[in-house]
Amino acid sequence: MRKLYTAIVCMLLAVGASAQQYRTSYFMEGSTVRGYLNPAFRSDRGYVYIPVIGTTSLNFNSNALALNTIFYPTQDGHLVSILDDAVTWDMIESNLKKQNTIGIDLHTALLGTGFHVGRGFVTLEFGLDVDGGIGLPKSFIEFVKLGSQSSVGMYDMGGFMGGTDICMNMSLGYSHQINDNLTVGARVNFKGGIARINMNYDRLNVSLNGDRWAVDAAGTVEVCLDGAASQVAVDEQGYIDFDNFDFGNMISGVRGFAGFGMTFDLGAEYILMERIKLSAAILNLGFMNWSAENTVRGVSEASYEFTGLVYDYNPVTGEWDNISGEASFDFSDFAKFRKADGKARSRVYPGFVLGAEYDVFGNNLFGAGAVFTHNRNEYGKHTELALAATVRPTRWFTASLNWTLGNFKNIGDNFFNSFGFALNFHPSWVNFFVGADYLMFKFNPQGIPVGQKVFNVNVGLSIPIGKSHCRGDYD
Repeated sequence: MRKLYTAIVCMLLAVGASAQQYRTSYFMEGSTVRGYLNPAFRSDRGYVYIPVIGTTSLNFNSNALALNTIFYPTQDGHLVSILDDAVTWDMIESNLKKQNTIGIDLHTALLGTGFHVGRGFVTLEFGLDVDGGIGLPKSFIEFVKLGSQSSVGMYDMGGFMGGTDICMNMSLGYSHQINDNLTVGARVNFKGGIARINMNYDRLNVSLNGDRWAVDAAGTVEVCLDGAASQVAVDEQGYIDFDNFDFGNMISGVRGFAGFGMTFDLGAEYILMERIKLSAAILNLGFMNWSAENTVRGVSEASYEFTGLVYDYNPVTGEWDNISGEASFDFSDFAKFRKADGKARSRVYPGFVLGAEYDVFGNNLFGAGAVFTHNRNEYGKHTELALAATVRPTRWFTASLNWTLGNFKNIGDNFFNSFGFALNFHPSWVNFFVGADYLMFKFNPQGIPVGQKVFNVNVGLSIPIGKSHCRGDYD
């Protein structure tokens, strides 16, 4: 099982850090990335992305975990992890939620273009999407930290999960300006699944009573990769043998997609009384399925009991050591999955966007706006309201500053607020965008944001094509 855990962590780290965010670009007409949140939006010029670096969005969010809640300073000035003996449970507990989540995603456009056609604007893009996350119940962290030293008799660790999906995405979008006031748009996204690893425990109970351990588990695991089903190892009891599961060879042998999906985005923008812009969009309507021949599924429905054994977690080796001197036992046995047939499915949830902006001086120089976003994926969800101030001193430069109030998981859970900014340079020869929805203010001497639970960065670089189109200008 350790190889499965390692594979999930490595795929998450490969991202670098729940749906992509571009809120700071939402009211910036010259930006090529604002259309991600509303397909009715279009850039004032056509464009061609610089290959591979055309646009990239990297996002990280957590409801509890940050650098200063995972690593703690010692008296000699070193940093040690929460598993170190120098860090007590009392130091950790107050920093944790009942369910501790981490969400990670990456979007990058490998190739892309957009161009005006009469009253319409067409976009084509080929890119890469990575979505992943981890859910760690507070009781799981306590169990790993204290082990047999704890006075707790029962650990309820249901909700323990982790996984990531990697997909290629090809999108076709069209925005149509019906008149000077109303613009509508739609986008279709074709998804080719490269890989998926997901593990989810609905029930994971561990009870400790002296030298008696009882484990009651119910969960699922899915590994989706081209050719995965033919390479899975199964022992004589029908359990998946993850210790002999060669992920490296499987990934290097990928020659095609393991799954396919399709999603739709719909949006509209309406100008009211010439100075108020109202907009709305619904995103990510569709499905993502993984074929049975490329899927390894496992189901855990079992109870175990062990007596005469005492275990404790060794933070140096990262292993559970038998300290009773009795028979040996691999603690990962509680995570055995019996091989099951069938294909896998990534859960696809719709997202919603509502926006409004007021042209303060009536000359498009300064706009005051608000944008509401709600999005979710299989690994987390969050809802945010951003208040934005956008300045357009020239036709080739736009800047925006926003303040965001948001939360993760459920309304009322873990509210946070943050400032964001964006700059967009779009003269006739280049279009460069850079922005961050969450600014970072507190850093350690090594330049690492120590208390940041949410952060992202959005960058776009393209070459403009065609002439500038303002509202009301048609070919």
